[in-house]
Amino acid sequence: MNPKQRTSRSPGRPKAGSDQASTQSKILMTASKLFMEHGYEPVSLQQIASQCQVTKASIYYHFSSKPELFTTAIARMMAMAMQQTARRLDEPGSLRQRLENVAEVKMEQSHIDTETMMREAETYLNEEQLTQIRAAEIQIYEVLAVHFQLEMDHGYLRPANPMLLAHAFTSLLMLANREDVRNMHASIAELAQQLVGLFLDGAVQEN
Repeated sequence: MNPKQRTSRSPGRPKAGSDQASTQSKILMTASKLFMEHGYEPVSLQQIASQCQVTKASIYYHFSSKPELFTTAIARMMAMAMQQTARRLDEPGSLRQRLENVAEVKMEQSHIDTETMMREAETYLNEEQLTQIRAAEIQIYEVLAVHFQLEMDHGYLRPANPMLLAHAFTSLLMLANREDVRNMHASIAELAQQLVGLFLDGAVQEN
């Protein structure tokens, strides 16, 4: 019998009537924050449990393992980033203004380099888990690519592979989030303006 279907409460199982969805959401939010700040290996399930004020057994009730929690948390975080990026790009204003808004929001969120984190974590993840995370990541690129294609259709951007532009812009964002780069600028807004300026210098259609 599935432990989640037992009448009696097993260790770590939330009490009857408790908001299990809320607990799971809190675990995911805390886990994604810690993973993005410190990487995969330094973060323990006990650390996540302590910050959520739940037991480690409670985490095991919702997630069978650290790799499963990592996969769900990071894929969820990327889905939220995709939605946030889409909202910013759908706002009125020039492409420059909208990309600056995307960059500012991204740089306000402290995190390590995503590729570094994934290289560290992939040893512990199975193929299905890696595919799930990569699929969520690709959706962010696709949102950017759609808007870059629109700007090409309108003649603002020079003809190019829109996914290549999406990856190029995201790579610049990762570089801008490096501590040694950020420390050289007075504000995130200033850095976002410089980043977008560099990107558009190479992408804008010449008159």
